[in-house]
Amino acid sequence: MKVRYGSCLGATAVACLLSGISTTVRAQGIPSASPFDPVINFGQTLKNNGVFMDLSYAEDVTGNVNGGKETGWMPIGNLSLSAVFDLQTIVGIPGASIHINFADRNGINVNGIAGNPAGLLQSDSGPVRYRLGWLFWEQAFDGDRLDITAGRTNPTFDFAFSSISCSFVGILCAQPTSWYFNNNNVAYPSSTWGGRANFQVTPEVYVRAGIYQHANDQREFENAGFNWGVNTPGAFIPVEIGYQTAATAVTYPAKYDVGFYEDTASYTKTDGSMGARNGVWAQFQQAVWRPSHESPQILSVFGGALIYSGNSPQWGQYYLGLFDQAPFYTRPRDTIGFIASLYANNSDIHPNKKTETQFELNYGFSVIPGITVKPYTQYIISPTNAGAPVGSKQPSNAWLIGVQFVIDLAQALEWPQFIPH
Repeated sequence: MKVRYGSCLGATAVACLLSGISTTVRAQGIPSASPFDPVINFGQTLKNNGVFMDLSYAEDVTGNVNGGKETGWMPIGNLSLSAVFDLQTIVGIPGASIHINFADRNGINVNGIAGNPAGLLQSDSGPVRYRLGWLFWEQAFDGDRLDITAGRTNPTFDFAFSSISCSFVGILCAQPTSWYFNNNNVAYPSSTWGGRANFQVTPEVYVRAGIYQHANDQREFENAGFNWGVNTPGAFIPVEIGYQTAATAVTYPAKYDVGFYEDTASYTKTDGSMGARNGVWAQFQQAVWRPSHESPQILSVFGGALIYSGNSPQWGQYYLGLFDQAPFYTRPRDTIGFIASLYANNSDIHPNKKTETQFELNYGFSVIPGITVKPYTQYIISPTNAGAPVGSKQPSNAWLIGVQFVIDLAQALEWPQFIPH
């Protein structure tokens, strides 16, 4: 508890200090009056020497205020420290870079008291443990048309992922969250041996494939991520094809992707036989309103479906939502997000509830670049109540409210971020 609240209070103090200084400097119109200028300039110096740094902290405070199994408040925190070493700048290896990340997650999430929902309502919980998030080599070829990563890594930010995925506290962060219950892939901040290759067929069309070791011991927070053995029950093999455009290139940016994965580990089916697991997905994100090509205001509709083989807790997840960037012209960095998601449960594993439906509505208020306060609410219809015996008393629909505080020092201090060559 002291670690969690120490981190939270420290991060909040930094946020207030940065916000106050930034507001004063901008109000006075003085471009170089901030005592943070040496720190800001240090980030540019690091870039000139081929080093990119980022430090972020997020604190979620969520309360189940009605329904579920019981009411209560559950704070969780997520600290992330990342660095990229641009080997093209440092030692002259064209298109090469090394990426490293350490993370700490703390607190117990609200999912249990809300009725063990089918999808995560808070995705960054602990318990406390500093661990290696990734350590991999990235190599670009042909002007980054082909990009390959290999090392200690995971598929979390490469497959069934979009630019708005983690704009939500749960349900869609980083993948649609049933993903984490229906296969054996190791997700961030855990890591195993693996990698992926991305090929840009055109500037908008890509083909991506990866292979990652299964290592169940890496899924536990008691492991710091440095057990690098190769004993594994199988492999996780995802493939994705997608189309993506940027807001700087087109008036109505979009992302469409389809993919599948094979989970080669053997699982005991409900009939006692053994078999592997697999899944397929399709997703879209399409801007539907924007005043002009230069405007930061973009309203997008998004949705998707994941369908599983059945040797897992769900048959599928289906979701639809709206994401509004700069809902007010005078607030270009604010966001509004709404998502509704239906989970189709495998009745052999969840005999009490055939379906579960979740909703989330949030407003991201940008204090300054890199510092965001996000109040949100979630509503759960028919919580799955995983593991409860048939005929047991079932939790009622759950209503949750909360607020998320996010500090990204690289953005707040205007430090450059790495872009592959």
